[in-house]
Amino acid sequence: MSQELPKFLKEKNLIPSEGIEINPDLVLLGTETAFDFGVLVSEVEKSGKFPQIFKFHVGDTGPKTPQPIIDVAIKALQDKQTKYGHFAGYPQVRENIAKHWTETRGIEIKKENVMLQPGGKPAIEMAIQALVKPGDKVIGTSPGYPIYESLGRFYSQDNFIPWFVRKDDGGFEFKVEDFEKILEENTGVKLLVVNTPQNPTGMVFGKDMLERIAQLVKKYKFMVLFDDIYDRIIFDGREHFSFLSIPGMQDYTINLNGFSKNFAMTGWRMGFIIAPEWVIEIFGKFAINKYTCVTRFNQIVAGTIFGDVELDGFKYESVAEKIKPIIEADFVEYEKKGKFVENCFKLLQPYVVPNEAQGAFYLFPNFEKVLELSYVKNDLNLKNEKEFSKWLLTDRGVATLAGRDFGDGGIGYIRFSYAEDREKHIIPGMKHVLKTVIELIEKSGETSPLKVEEVDDRVGEIEKKYFI
Repeated sequence: MSQELPKFLKEKNLIPSEGIEINPDLVLLGTETAFDFGVLVSEVEKSGKFPQIFKFHVGDTGPKTPQPIIDVAIKALQDKQTKYGHFAGYPQVRENIAKHWTETRGIEIKKENVMLQPGGKPAIEMAIQALVKPGDKVIGTSPGYPIYESLGRFYSQDNFIPWFVRKDDGGFEFKVEDFEKILEENTGVKLLVVNTPQNPTGMVFGKDMLERIAQLVKKYKFMVLFDDIYDRIIFDGREHFSFLSIPGMQDYTINLNGFSKNFAMTGWRMGFIIAPEWVIEIFGKFAINKYTCVTRFNQIVAGTIFGDVELDGFKYESVAEKIKPIIEADFVEYEKKGKFVENCFKLLQPYVVPNEAQGAFYLFPNFEKVLELSYVKNDLNLKNEKEFSKWLLTDRGVATLAGRDFGDGGIGYIRFSYAEDREKHIIPGMKHVLKTVIELIEKSGETSPLKVEEVDDRVGEIEKKYFI
């Protein structure tokens, strides 16, 4: 019997063994393109075609893990802390996290509300598995982190509903009115996924918006997966506001957070959730069935980021005060780089229209007018921002991610991550990007708002403003 194969198998001409049928819902499973695209980036890099690839594609952190954190891990390994760990997280580790969340969110969080996980993604899958049966609906922002839609479609059998962003002169806004209309028109909504500061736009959802969403939660009764893993990387004096802080929302919130972004620990795969005890109980059963536990030495490290830890007769002192100046310097650098990239792109308006750098380490500029240029459409034969992004890499040595990789709400946009090193990637890379776009404008017979020979000086002025 013939069956439809998922795109990721067809692209590599991989056919299931004779007589074997696979889950037909696999056609709904998406991916996080940064990793697949990273393979192509490595191939172009190894080819030697360019002296350097300017890397704006990765959602990884530019800074390295602070040394005090690494020292705890080394000590834990030297103490032979290598056996199984607690499936939900050792009580003292969870207590340390709960205490920090109580202080920063202004509500009482108990250790029973905390669970460690290997990264942030398990929480996305577990939330959907726990709440959504085939035919139920999941709502997520578009553009948004692609795994929300991927897993949402897979487990709901294609019942993921995008909450599309409103676009205005390069700016973005998710209208609560649009979300409310989705709720009015659909039954069986079980989960909303919200991410702030947001990937891929870097936008921050404010208190008023989240309180309006909370009113709809009370009315329609659905759970919210609140992903604030970039909660400390926020600019212009803004303050992060947690959905948990809204009265009554603790009962309806699964708060995804972790150590990857704030503490430059992406490869450690350490995350956690704050949730009602009944959710923790379900997730605990999932954990035992899926991965057993977070590694013991990682649990110790997680605990010391917020307080002292004692385990099996060994004591590990808190690193909170030691790492504070290190990570705060990282956050300042992210803000400077974000404002730098934003203001560089403003030099090319209206051809490239940047949004405001508000948080995380992403900018999501509109490239629609560049894609409409005659030279781009007719000579280069590039049909959309996906093809343009690939051309930027293979023909100009600039790695970025296409907006549609983050949902249909991102069509016509390109995500620029400014996490990488300032001197090696961000400053010279932006000069190269501006010169490339100017070339495309001029080859189309149009007048660029900036000349190639002006780029170095104009970018230099912005560099002085933010870095010198």
